[in-house]
Amino acid sequence: MSRLARISQSVKSWVYPPLCAGCDVPLTTDRQLSSPFLCRDCEDRLEPIGDNYCRICGQSYEGRTPSRFGCVNCGGRELVFDFSISAYRSSGMARELMHAFKYGKRIPLSRLMGNLMTKVWQDERLHERSLWLVVPVPLHSRRIRERGFNQSHEIAQEFIRRSRTIVGGKIELQLFPALKRVTHSVRQAQLDRKERLTNLANAYACKRSLRFPEKNDFGVLIVDDVITTATTISECAATMRSQAEISTIAGISVLRG
Repeated sequence: MSRLARISQSVKSWVYPPLCAGCDVPLTTDRQLSSPFLCRDCEDRLEPIGDNYCRICGQSYEGRTPSRFGCVNCGGRELVFDFSISAYRSSGMARELMHAFKYGKRIPLSRLMGNLMTKVWQDERLHERSLWLVVPVPLHSRRIRERGFNQSHEIAQEFIRRSRTIVGGKIELQLFPALKRVTHSVRQAQLDRKERLTNLANAYACKRSLRFPEKNDFGVLIVDDVITTATTISECAATMRSQAEISTIAGISVLRG
């Protein structure tokens, strides 16, 4: 969202108090700042991933999980990223909000999505780098024309903005839109698991203008709105690693399918 759009949105929020995106209840000023677009009751309906998830692909589980193991989703697969983390389960209220954002074209909800995704900072592995290059998963130009925006790019911007209050000056976050989508294919959400694993082969490429920072202690955070099989994150990671030696590549998302 541009600076002008943010200012316009702020003025509108002052004149017309915003409503909760989940239940249309007017939000208090404090609530608008702490969790934009969502009242306390609706936030309580979201399902956080919690502490028990696969430390490789991020799939959540009810029971306690070992520090590193091949779960049902990633066992036997050659995933190119180092680990993946999501903030909430893709169900109920969370899924409805994401659909309103993506398909209902409610772009201001990117503020909410970016705020929700900051929960990934609870994973200590993200604190092991002093610089993260934040790479949004790109959309094909045809998809952008249809939708009008790239949801991952919008979320990435808000995630960076919101994360500054969490990490302070200890960790630098740099928006790094390094990738482009070079093939137009069926949406991952429309495919079954087997089809998703192969649908994105050779779908991404690095931009010609790509320049990595001279600083060595950096990692790459690949941002997606929803992670399901983690195929998208893996394909993006493979493309990035084809260009440079990157010590750590992690995938992060608002929701886990």
